Amino acid sequence: MKIGTWLSVAAAGCAALVGFGAGVWAAGSKKIVVTPPEEVKFSPFDPKDTEGKGPSAALVFGSMKKKVPTGLLIKFPPDVRTGPHTHTSDDFGVIVKGTMHNFAPGDEGKGIGPGGTWMQPGKVVHDNHCEPGSECLVFVYFAKGFDFKPAKAAKAAAK
Repeated sequence: MKIGTWLSVAAAGCAALVGFGAGVWAAGSKKIVVTPPEEVKFSPFDPKDTEGKGPSAALVFGSMKKKVPTGLLIKFPPDVRTGPHTHTSDDFGVIVKGTMHNFAPGDEGKGIGPGGTWMQPGKVVHDNHCEPGSECLVFVYFAKGFDFKPAKAAKAAAK
């Protein structure tokens, strides 16, 4: 097995174990929860995106609406950019598939592939880009819950 393939499998396994373990712990359940890949349900971040042209997410644990620890699997179509934005919480990403960029606007830098990680401090303006060629899949953990604030709105709120 190639090192890149092994890292991809290891990253996906770690993300799933951490995500599902935290979800089971948070729920106080004594049941093991397993979701095969074909049963993972992704929903677009933008409800108007009926053609799947933008990022979509599957909730692994937590809540999309409450400020609780939240883990998401996020899919990005090839060559998609989110646009500059912030999150209230620090977030931690693990690339499962594809080549992703997580960067300060204007400085895209080198992409990271499967097994690569990022730590993005909360309230720091950044952008994301999935390189052309194949979709990207990323596990992202938000310790203080998920939110998404376009950079212009975030700057206006700070004034």
